[in-house]
Amino acid sequence: MYSKRKLILVLAPVLLLALAIHSDSSSRLPTFKPESIALHEAEILIYIMPAAQEVRKQGWHVGWELQTSPDLNLEDYFVFWVVNSKRPNVNGSVTIGYYSINKHTADIWDDNFGSFVKGAELEGVQAILRRAHHIDDATIEQYRSRRPNR
Repeated sequence: MYSKRKLILVLAPVLLLALAIHSDSSSRLPTFKPESIALHEAEILIYIMPAAQEVRKQGWHVGWELQTSPDLNLEDYFVFWVVNSKRPNVNGSVTIGYYSINKHTADIWDDNFGSFVKGAELEGVQAILRRAHHIDDATIEQYRSRRPNR
């Protein structure tokens, strides 16, 4: 049977080798760069935002149109005109609002109120998209201050 000293002498090199292999392999773990969200993902965010949910709750339908203009920051944003697409013929606007989806953070910016759109379900889907696109806190901090208008 081994004495404690012999056992340590035998196991120490094995443990050191295991630590060296582990530290070397952890430095080779893949690193993922943040990716922009896709147009169809931005459309999902528009569909589930609270204003759209409220319109659907009233029995109507929500539609949107992607906006293009040299005055818009289309490099960082998808900008949508969001409407009640099945509103009965009455006087007044069908516009729900103009909303911009940050391609780098999945944030929704309400262009009318100049603020971020919030909601429990929305925030859950944003968290899923951020994980899928490797959007971390540093990326959010880097891009969140950018606005949809130039």
